[in-house]
Amino acid sequence: MSRDSMRPIGQLETEEQARIFADYLFVHDIAAQTEPAKGSAWTIWIVDEERVDEGQALLSRFRSMPDAEEFHQASAAAAERRRGEKKEAREEAQKLKRSGGFPWQMRGGGLTMALLIACVAAGFATEFGRNATWTDHLFLFMDRIEQGQIWRLFTPIFLHFSIWHLLFNLLWLQDLGTALEIRIGTWRFAAIVAAVALASNVAQWAAGGAGFGGISGVVYGLFGYLWVRGRNDFRFGVFVSPLTSGLLLVYLALGVFGLLGPTANAAHFSGLLGGGALGWLAARRG
Repeated sequence: MSRDSMRPIGQLETEEQARIFADYLFVHDIAAQTEPAKGSAWTIWIVDEERVDEGQALLSRFRSMPDAEEFHQASAAAAERRRGEKKEAREEAQKLKRSGGFPWQMRGGGLTMALLIACVAAGFATEFGRNATWTDHLFLFMDRIEQGQIWRLFTPIFLHFSIWHLLFNLLWLQDLGTALEIRIGTWRFAAIVAAVALASNVAQWAAGGAGFGGISGVVYGLFGYLWVRGRNDFRFGVFVSPLTSGLLLVYLALGVFGLLGPTANAAHFSGLLGGGALGWLAARRG
């Protein structure tokens, strides 16, 4: 974690005191780090700037009675809690390892698989946009939405206009979607997908009309959610690698500069911003 995002709140005389106090902060859900200072002193750093005042108050309390039983009990409680979190992390890792099969084998990821199948089915049914009859059933035509065809607000995500367009999106959807669905559950994942699909489709329609399709707006929404929440909620446990971030941002930039042909840039940006906003709200709630 970047030191720029943390704040020091003071020092303690020994490493043992720093460890005990860090455990005390931990059981109060205040993320902290310790590091050696000059001499034998240790500096206490608070990760969340909004908890700095609370951390300073607890530090003053600790300094006034460092041998109080509540602090030593906190060390035992922190150790037990860390063991529980490690066990939970191992279980989550095992789930992710098992996520390569069909939905009934994955213990999660079922909706992601359903979205993958729907995109493939729509791709071949529409002949990747060449079959106008089937394609028109999925486009976002606002006049038909006003007539009650509400599904059109969402169905453009299933349209793809080449096999490469489809494969690119499915690879990212499988990677990001499975990880997030397993972590937060299918219903919450479904709500995020629906919200991002709606926002990205409407934004792209407003920018360029009805002739667009692709689930890449949702992909960027999932990326934004994972990236923002992973950076702001250290207990979330799912992080986007720098390689993944770099590749998706490069693709975003190539689309902006027109190097990929016709690209749904409004869907990409609105999806990214919408997913990031949802990730930030989730991180705030913890």
